[in-house]
Amino acid sequence: MIMRTLVFAALLVPALALAAPGTPLSTLKQKNGEVDKLLRNKVEKGTPAEQKQKDEIKQLAAALLDYDELAKRSLAAHWEKLTPAQRKEFVSTLRELIERNYVKQLRSNLDYQVQYRGEQVDGEDATVTTVVKVKSAGKNSDAEIVYKMRKVSGEWRVWDVVTDEVSLVRNYKTQFNKIITEQSYDALIKKMKSKLAEAA
Repeated sequence: MIMRTLVFAALLVPALALAAPGTPLSTLKQKNGEVDKLLRNKVEKGTPAEQKQKDEIKQLAAALLDYDELAKRSLAAHWEKLTPAQRKEFVSTLRELIERNYVKQLRSNLDYQVQYRGEQVDGEDATVTTVVKVKSAGKNSDAEIVYKMRKVSGEWRVWDVVTDEVSLVRNYKTQFNKIITEQSYDALIKKMKSKLAEAA
């Protein structure tokens, strides 16, 4: 329902392009390589080692994804109506849903190859364009993935992922706005927490 999207598909494979250190592209490459290294370590399902691996992957995702900005843009005008406590709760809940979805899908298909098409930097904002080539069931498919980034405390962070022109933030905004408008913010947060309970 709300969270059925593959976040960070391009992080699942080794980076192929060169980039100057400290750039948006090099930031993606670094996190990409760290996740790939973790995934290559085979661990037995249901063991402490698997849980440790999941936790480390979540930490890497958190170091790259700007959950605060993603949450704010996803709620759009509704964000301004929330109290500080509600904002904190929403960011935390959205983050946990994204993390669970991300970890769940990590091993669905590791036969990826990514090509970096370049980066565009405009002050504190940037975009990095990639093309991910996927092999699945004997079929090849390409997906363009564009990362929208901004500099936060000197570090480049991703606040939106656009896959074949479909924006993660825009999808969330549409879904969240529909629920809040037709029901309420409380109904939205309840649905999100119910989704977490299902996944537990």
